Amino acid sequence: MAEKPVKESHFKASFVDYRLVDNLDYHTGTAKFQGKEVKYDRKNHRWTYLNNRPVNFHTPSECNTPAEEEDTIQVEELLETTKWTIVAATQKLSLR
Repeated sequence: MAEKPVKESHFKASFVDYRLVDNLDYHTGTAKFQGKEVKYDRKNHRWTYLNNRPVNFHTPSECNTPAEEEDTIQVEELLETTKWTIVAATQKLSLR
């Protein structure tokens, strides 16, 4: 049986929202978003800035005050943590 070559699209598809970033290096998981360096966090399945803050693709930060932006980041982090806690709990329960 002949092996099929792995296409670039298979690599890119493993990155959530890969179409929203520029200059994706699918070997290192790095890219740019609005001119800023970002990296893909494989553990949490999301893009983060180099300071480990999550990238928010859907809310333009120019419209928010710094306090609103900080609140948004905290809420997003809480939601993401809650999501993965639920996923982990569901997986544990399904193994029983």
